[in-house]
Amino acid sequence: MRNIFKVVATLTAGSVFMLASCKKETEAPYDNTNYFPLQTGKYILYDVDSIVHDDFNETSVSYHSQMRYDVVDSFKDNQGRLSYTINVMWRKNSSLEFVPSDVIQVTKTATGLEWVQGNVRLLKMIFPVAEGANWNGNSAVSTLDPQLDEYMVDKYGWNYKYANLGATYDPGNNPFYNTVTVNEVDEKTNEAVGDNYADRNYSQAVYAYGKGLIYKERIFWTYQPNKYKKGYEVVMRAVEQN
Repeated sequence: MRNIFKVVATLTAGSVFMLASCKKETEAPYDNTNYFPLQTGKYILYDVDSIVHDDFNETSVSYHSQMRYDVVDSFKDNQGRLSYTINVMWRKNSSLEFVPSDVIQVTKTATGLEWVQGNVRLLKMIFPVAEGANWNGNSAVSTLDPQLDEYMVDKYGWNYKYANLGATYDPGNNPFYNTVTVNEVDEKTNEAVGDNYADRNYSQAVYAYGKGLIYKERIFWTYQPNKYKKGYEVVMRAVEQN
């Protein structure tokens, strides 16, 4: 399993936030790069529900935890572009202190949002945000690394696509206004039973204008004939931000 969601069955991917905009649902913002605002000192807190599928022990174990994404620093990358460091913090429940989990580097340009986590570079968004626009967000992923199999475009047909621009979205705790959904991949081969090979690869993200990533669902597992599923399922729901 990739270390993108290492602590909790650990996920890809991601994001940050800012102060909310109160535009109407159907009104597209002028500066719609603000679906992913960036500023040092900002944070977003997620409730995280995850499942780890263990083929060795033939078990599927569910977890509930919290993650906090903190924008802690800015820097210039090797192309001289302004970039930001996001520390991912994790805790088992709200009564415990956060501990370091991962580090993300994000670069937002006039044309897109580059996201580097666990040595995986993804183009999470393109700008301007437009209903139905699609792109290959995984073009920078190495095809020579077998550990990055889940991100392979040739195998799983990753095709990022915008949908529901301007809609209200409720991740399960409170509504967010003026959002956009990014459908990244939705592939399935067979059911995980019997003597057939099976796999499932699914990824969806929802961003709210002026806040950032408010919902993320990521599923990846494989099933060998007459064995047990191996992989993870993660759902992240934003519950607090500054």
